[in-house]
Order: sequence, then structure tokens, then C-alpha cells
Amino acid sequence: MEVDCRALRANYNAVTQRIPAGCRMLPMVKADAYGTGATLAVRTLAPLGPVGFGVATLEEARTVRVDGWNGPVIVFTPTLPADLNELVGIGCEPVIGDISSLVAAAAAMREASDDGEGTLTVHLEIDTGMGRFGLSWQSGGDWSAAVARTLEHGGLTIGSTFTHFHSAETDEAATREQWRRFESAVQALRRAGVDPGLVHAANSAAAMEYPGMTADVVRPGVWLYGVEVAGRRPEPVAAVRARVLAVRDVEAGSTVSYGATWTAPAPSRLATIGIGYGDGLRRRLTGKGRALIHGRPAPFRGVVTMDTTVVDVTGRDDVRPGDVATVLGQDGGTEITPEELADACGTIAYEILTGWSARVPKIGWDGDA
Repeated sequence: MEVDCRALRANYNAVTQRIPAGCRMLPMVKADAYGTGATLAVRTLAPLGPVGFGVATLEEARTVRVDGWNGPVIVFTPTLPADLNELVGIGCEPVIGDISSLVAAAAAMREASDDGEGTLTVHLEIDTGMGRFGLSWQSGGDWSAAVARTLEHGGLTIGSTFTHFHSAETDEAATREQWRRFESAVQALRRAGVDPGLVHAANSAAAMEYPGMTADVVRPGVWLYGVEVAGRRPEPVAAVRARVLAVRDVEAGSTVSYGATWTAPAPSRLATIGIGYGDGLRRRLTGKGRALIHGRPAPFRGVVTMDTTVVDVTGRDDVRPGDVATVLGQDGGTEITPEELADACGTIAYEILTGWSARVPKIGWDGDA
């Protein structure tokens, strides 16, 4: 996978141009920066001054710290009690979605602190309709008082309060209702005397479509990495390429791959490329996918296998072993987008981009260089 760091910066800057002055950026680098490499993303975006980075797991938080980022790292899925000490040890910040977890985190922090004065920055999640976890917006008056009581005992600081839109790209009415619910919950906190910290809700789609909901921080994710959101196309960031391993001329009636599902209708020229479902090239692309070789399409023939895929280069004499075959990204004036692959596989572009395996190395380059 080639990762265009210039394009990643350009997409980041495009989001900053759409949000109000004073609103900060918290790029999400979870799932290995949506499959494009968290190390590359952090090193590329850190100089642009984000307020922090968002991850999903403790393991991802470790990666960001190893990459040299010393600012805030927020772990956006609930932290299990057994992992809290390690998370605190590497200087990362947990999301809290219920009062019992808040109380436990405060107690653990006071116990771990030699003088009882140490504090842990936590982030409160409000459930306004996503339904995964979080403090219910409907009972804000109850839990806000509990938050205030917990903070009085020390050990915690509220770094931010946030919610997550479930349909920002597709349902304006539902998004505006979630925003209304979120505002009511934040007001409940303030009435209880609790500073909510930074307030945020906007993912990529909301940051692009709803400037009134950007609040203090936006959390762009997949759009940064080259996936279209709300009809807006970012600059492509990732390209996945493989080598042609063999080129063969076959007779009519020759079969290809497991199950012999494709039979040459006439004399054909076929090329085998060194990529398969073990690398993340979906088996569902059998009979639907294509590669680009020298900027021209080469349709898949037969079943996509674990390590290789056969493509059709009939009528061409420009394809040889060692040539580059592109299965995602641009080659010449032609492009295979994440959306094209997602449509062919009956899924979403997020899953395509995050689905490349560890066998595919991420190689950063700078398009301006």
C-alpha cells in the first residue's frame, strides 16, 4: 500500500477550512488509521497541530505513543478496569460511559497517587441514539449530580463531553435531533456545576455538512483517508499494488482457479498477480473485480485465491512478469476507488479500506516530493 502523505495533509486542511475559527481537530487513527497506517498518519498530521488523536483500543494507544506523540490520546471504547492502570501509565485518556466506571476510575487514580492529589483526564460519552454505550441523554439530571459528587472527591478531570451521530451522512432530521438531545445533556452538566470540558460530536460527515454542530472539536475519520463522505470526494490517499508473477497464453476451453468457475471462451492471455484474500483483496471480487496494468483494466478471471489472482490481458503485448498491477488507487488516468470495490462486494468503503491485512506493508510517500 502506497500512502500519499501530501493527500492526507490536504484532506486534513480541507476539513479545517470548513469548520469555524477556534474549532480544533481530533483526527481518528483507529483501526490503523482506517487501514492506511497509524504510524504514517500520526507522523504526517502531528505537525499540523491537532488537539489530540483518537483510537479505539489500548493497543492502538500504545502505537500512537511509540510513534512519539506526546499530546492527548483518547481511547474511545470503554476501558476495562484491568486495563486502566496501563492506560494511565502510558498517559492516555479513557472514555467514560456510566457512573460506576467514573467512580471506579476516580478511586483507582486516588489510590495510585502517592499524595492522593493526582488526576486523570476522562471524557464523558452521552448516548443520544447510537445505542452502544454512554450516559443516557434522557436522565441527564440524575447522572449529572452523580458526576459532580464524584469529582468532589478528586482524582478526575473532565477533558471533554461528546456524543456520536448515527446517520450524519443520510438523515438530517435524526442528526439535528441528536444534537438537540446532546445540548440538553451538556446543559444538565453545567446546571450541576460541572465543566463539560471540550464539547464535540461531529465525525467526518457532520464536520462537512453541519457547521452549527462543530462545537469545540471535530473528529474526522474516514474522509481524511480518501473515502467519499456526503457526496464530497477527498483526495485519494491509499493505493494497493502488486506484481505480475506470470503471463500465459491459453487455449479456448482452459479453466482458471479453484472450482474451474471460468473457462476461456477463446484463445486468451492471462496474467497472475501476487495478491489475494490473504492480503485483503476480497474473495467477493471473483468475477467482478479488475486490476489496472499500465493504466488499462484487466478483469479478474476465476476465483480470487489466498495469495494470487488471475486477470485477463488478452490482446495485449505490454504485460510482463514484474509489472505493477493496481487493485486500489490510480494508475495513469484511471482509478479504482474504495467505493467501487465496496459496491462490488456489497459492503461499505470503510470495510474495504480497513480490511487489508498485515501482509500488506504501508509505504508512505510525499506527492510534493
